[in-house]
Amino acid sequence: MFHGDAAPPDRELDSYTLTLSTMGQRALGIEAAQLIAVARWMQQRSPGAPVRLDTTGKRNQVTALIAAALEPELFSEVIVHDGMYSLKYLLDAPVRFHDAPELFCLDLFKDFDIDRLALLVGNTKVTQHYLTITR
Repeated sequence: MFHGDAAPPDRELDSYTLTLSTMGQRALGIEAAQLIAVARWMQQRSPGAPVRLDTTGKRNQVTALIAAALEPELFSEVIVHDGMYSLKYLLDAPVRFHDAPELFCLDLFKDFDIDRLALLVGNTKVTQHYLTITR
């Protein structure tokens, strides 16, 4: 959702995420649920094979960590490339809403940050490679 072929037209992206929010849904939660569903499908196709998430970018980083936190026994490993140290990056960079709409989830930063999400994954191995920030 909101990535690749599943993304709405660029000019409509903001309105899609805002509409979901007004209905009590969060794009980030929907994306995490989709990722969990795909991982379960993969497990059914290859029973006993570990499911490893290998992600790139801040948007995918948060989605993968939330999915692994919700279903820690489902994933063997989460690898993040070009991730963020903290959700504070969204404010410090600054990142525009349009560039990462699902990360602007009400109170996410207040209650959870990247380090806390990584702790919630249980025994799932987490390896994070962070963005290099140049100013």
